Amino acid sequence: MTPPAVVSQTALTLAVEGGDAEAHRVRTVLLHPESGTLSVDEHVRVRCSAPTGWTALGDVLVAPGSGARGAARLAGSCPGALVVAVHRGTRCWLRSGPLGPVLLFEARGPGRPHGRWDRLASLAHSCLVAGLPLTHLGPAGVLPCRGGAGPDY
Repeated sequence: MTPPAVVSQTALTLAVEGGDAEAHRVRTVLLHPESGTLSVDEHVRVRCSAPTGWTALGDVLVAPGSGARGAARLAGSCPGALVVAVHRGTRCWLRSGPLGPVLLFEARGPGRPHGRWDRLASLAHSCLVAGLPLTHLGPAGVLPCRGGAGPDY
């Protein structure tokens, strides 16, 4: 499974009044791995520590937290978001929509993953808009999370 090539990804910070949220207008251009066609996606990404008025406007939500249940709680709080991501340290749990599967990503290598989870969540949104499954984000470091009453990782 060849991942899509990111031709460009830009983020414009939006003015946020009050609250503990950060919003960006993101534009991503992808090159489809099989067809070679370009796909352009524009969406609003909101980073927050708790649901705010801005989360209802987000196509992509990113927040601190952990586990498949944390991703499910965030997705349930804002069912209009296509992608939600919760993260703690080197791990990020990403979910597509309120009922989609949760994928676990782990940052590898030196440095801190600050900002990496925001870009990953936006890339996931762009893949879904282009009709690519989230498994196209890369085979290494992508682990399906177990559902049910098991551990919350």
